[in-house]
This record gives sequence, C-alpha cells and structure tokens, in this order.
Amino acid sequence: MWWSGRAGTVALTALVALTSVTACHPVRITPALRPGAHGPAVRDLQARLAQLALFPHDPTGRYGAGTARAVRTFQQEAGLSVTGTYASADRSALTSRTRRPTHTELHHTGKIRDRSDN
Repeated sequence: MWWSGRAGTVALTALVALTSVTACHPVRITPALRPGAHGPAVRDLQARLAQLALFPHDPTGRYGAGTARAVRTFQQEAGLSVTGTYASADRSALTSRTRRPTHTELHHTGKIRDRSDN
C-alpha cells in the first residue's frame, strides 16, 4: 500500500470522532464555607442543620460561631473530619440526610434569632 502523507476524508472523520468532546457537562465547583462567609449558600446550610436540630436559630445567611459549632457537631456525628468548615464531603453528607429547605425554613422559622451568630 502506498502512503502519501495526506489524510483522506474517512481518516479525518474518524480522527475527529475519536478526539472531539461529544458531551460536555459543566462541573459545578462550590467553594467551602467557613466563618465570615455570607449569602444564600450559608442560609441553606443553616436551614439544613436546623432540620437535624443542630442549628436552633433563624437562618441569617451569616457563617458565625453558632454555624461553625453546628457544622462541627454535624461533622462529628457523621464521622467526618471535624474542622468547622463546610466543604465538599460535608455538603454530600448533609444533603443526603436532609431535604431541600422550604422558603419558610430559609427565611423564617419562628425561632428566636441569636445575634451571636453574626
């Protein structure tokens, strides 16, 4: 067989099929939450911890001492590394043990707000 060094249409099609990405699913990277963090992700964390009776306050969306304490308690009970920082392994464990918080759970539970959790 003689080889010209040029790729034919069939060869190029096969090469493209073997090297192209046919499906791309974006990977969602969620940063770890730690004291000082704030926002909807913290509010979700607090509501989920409240479902497990580990966070006895209204969700504030601020990751303070009370949230860190609840995260450490959850980590210990779940057999995770006790750091007080809410990272990927903690998120997986917590979401498997809780349900998606309702609007009421996220914004008002009727509990006394603990101002020390700022």
